[in-house]
Amino acid sequence: MAMLDPVSAVRVAEITAEHSLEELPEIPVHLLRPGGDISVQLRTTLRRVAMGAGLARRLELVESVRALPGVPAVVTSPAGGTFIIGGPTWLGLAAIGVPPPPPAPPIDWMLHALEGWLAARLAPLGIALTTGRIDGAWCPGFSDIAAGGRKLAGLGFRVTRDWVAMRGVLTVGAIGPADLQVLQQVHRLIGVEVRGDACTSLEELTGAAWSVEQAINLLSESATASAPAAVRAG
Repeated sequence: MAMLDPVSAVRVAEITAEHSLEELPEIPVHLLRPGGDISVQLRTTLRRVAMGAGLARRLELVESVRALPGVPAVVTSPAGGTFIIGGPTWLGLAAIGVPPPPPAPPIDWMLHALEGWLAARLAPLGIALTTGRIDGAWCPGFSDIAAGGRKLAGLGFRVTRDWVAMRGVLTVGAIGPADLQVLQQVHRLIGVEVRGDACTSLEELTGAAWSVEQAINLLSESATASAPAAVRAG
């Protein structure tokens, strides 16, 4: 089956922010458009741990996460995945869309489109992306988006009869010691070891300092026009 051109199918429809540690993550249903379009929400994030919907059904695990030293607020994601964290170096991603006919596996359709969209935005910076599980990364899974064999972004999905949605994060600044420790602690509760050398960020890939706001500009407009000056200069 021919796939939609990912860049034309994906549009940034909303830029928002997390305002409260108690605010529950949501699926951006209000951005839903029919016809094969994928609406993307970009957001600044607060430093808190989000557990995937499946893990969050294990109440004893939720309590174990909350009891870990140094772990900030804990919330439940409405999408799949294991654990992610937010904060000033993490860009929140969400998307929603109605798969076009003829029927295709909805997660494959959205993953293909979002990977292509990200690849198009990052290519002018010399960043090439791959998709597939990166062992040692945070929230490892089939939808890991990596550069140079190291995880850059993680996407979790939710599928209903009417639409498919995604929630995830992209690493903007290098993962600091405090965030790495939290990610290692929470993942060890499910038997997963996280290594810093399995993860990367826009900062590490480009050799320039990045803010989340600059990353939002990069993804929502022109990659070459929105990149930090140090990157544009080569």
